[in-house]
Amino acid sequence: MLLKSSLFILLLVNIFTSNLIILSAILIVVLILNLTLNKNLKKHIRQLKILLFFYLSTFLIQLYYGQQGKVLFKFYSFYITQEGLINFGVSFIRILNLILMSWLINEMKLLTGRFSKYQKIIDTVIDLVPEVFILFKKRMKA
Repeated sequence: MLLKSSLFILLLVNIFTSNLIILSAILIVVLILNLTLNKNLKKHIRQLKILLFFYLSTFLIQLYYGQQGKVLFKFYSFYITQEGLINFGVSFIRILNLILMSWLINEMKLLTGRFSKYQKIIDTVIDLVPEVFILFKKRMKA
């Protein structure tokens, strides 16, 4: 019960804060919990490699559109600003935290009561999302 409450608090803080230090601390805590409690971590990490490219490309687009603020680097007409990097980091760490928390919830079977019927849905989504990207990649090559 304590793990469930702690994850719920971490989830709320993860959603409602934009502080990079707090989000990084949550990432470390959730990563340690996954290393100790998640038996299928290697399988999940293999699935994450496919999604990581999608997330990084999305965040790079976000970095490109965050052109206002203090300029750190200039590459032709492309500016990398401090605010853009902070937004990039916050979004990337927030999504990574949500993924790691969902792995913990799924592995520990923390959804009980009226939410237990959604456990199968979460299992299916976690397993099939990487497959969608593989199928998409195969279709694009053909």
